[in-house]
Amino acid sequence: MSKILKMIKDDLKTNMKKEMNLRKQEITLGAKFNYAVAHKDVSRAIISMFPGIGKKPKDATDDDVIKLLRKYINQEKERLIYSYRHITEEDVEGIDYKYLKKMVDLKIQELGDSLTSPKIEIAKKYLPKQVSEEDIISWIKENIDFSKLKNKMQAMGSIMKQFKGADGNFVKGILLKLWNY
Repeated sequence: MSKILKMIKDDLKTNMKKEMNLRKQEITLGAKFNYAVAHKDVSRAIISMFPGIGKKPKDATDDDVIKLLRKYINQEKERLIYSYRHITEEDVEGIDYKYLKKMVDLKIQELGDSLTSPKIEIAKKYLPKQVSEEDIISWIKENIDFSKLKNKMQAMGSIMKQFKGADGNFVKGILLKLWNY
């Protein structure tokens, strides 16, 4: 079993106990209670996503869990975009799904780390530490020959393999910045 998934499961048990103890004390409001519930919800959500990748949790690798964590974080950010009305019904009226997806991705990128919630922060704590932009740019300059690629974005695969813990949107942003797409 993945080390990350084991941590998630252990935290789920801990936070379920915390929530029960707080309820026994008739504490159902406040930061402690909200954190325990949010942590429990994040853990359950990640575990429930395994059928979507065709694996059982016991067979998962850390890479599988990282992908699910990123997917969860992205879904949560999309939910926040609509909840906070960064994109409204009027904005999306009459547009197709592909364009909507681009619009949402751009809004997520534009808002960056300001688009967050306790659930996103909880999920992020399980991810490997982010590699710096300078490290990625340095590696790109030393190891990628863009003249051999039809499209500069094809470098994403090699970069993501090299920096397993790197966020895809972060790497994409670096490539876009490097070549002013």
